[in-house]
Amino acid sequence: MKIFGILDLSTLDYPKKCSSVVFMSGCNMRCGYCHNYLQMKKNTYDLPPYKVYKSIDLTFSEAVVVSGGEPTVQPQDLKEFCRIVKREENLPIKLDTNGSNVDTVKELIQEGLIDYLALDVKCAFEKYWDIAQYDGGKIESNVRKLLKICKEEGVFLECRTTYVPGKMDRGDIYTIVKTVKGCDLYALQQFDSEHAWKEEYRRLREPTLEELLELGRIAKEYIPNVVVRSKEGIVYL
Repeated sequence: MKIFGILDLSTLDYPKKCSSVVFMSGCNMRCGYCHNYLQMKKNTYDLPPYKVYKSIDLTFSEAVVVSGGEPTVQPQDLKEFCRIVKREENLPIKLDTNGSNVDTVKELIQEGLIDYLALDVKCAFEKYWDIAQYDGGKIESNVRKLLKICKEEGVFLECRTTYVPGKMDRGDIYTIVKTVKGCDLYALQQFDSEHAWKEEYRRLREPTLEELLELGRIAKEYIPNVVVRSKEGIVYL
């Protein structure tokens, strides 16, 4: 299981729970604003899933988050790790994913291994190649499939977008929220220019909290539960 970090305790990654976070290496997208890409390239190491589990201090954790990178590019190790956590701790598990591997996520959900799915919806689907170097048409189809699967299986679904001024506008948000309007929570996140791995993105300005709140109000027209996450704090609308 290739990972590039473990965070023993987080109060941010699993809403309303203290969690431990495992960062799995590898990703099939290349988002210019990614803040983990360089760290992932430098610090990846390979351990058996059980050893990863034993490396986590779960003393104060109420949940486990599997993030990345994109965890589903290591499907077998991801499944085995989640099985171990459920068997040994019976803790809720949240999976962060870009939505590219529906079959893997579906298998995890149907096996009862995932309690919370956080699905990154990067931008309007026609812009996916520019922003993430990935097929937006495939992602649009996958998002719809995951909405259906989560609803049928009773898994909490958060859809989230990191808003990048200069690359996105309110039209992107309209497109996204109309597509994901069946989700349990929609999150707008502040782009962090300082830690973007592409120089082009480091030159872009960050959105203000007021801009994010305005976009959040647009999202609220379609989705009852909306949250804005910024350096200034977390605001539920």
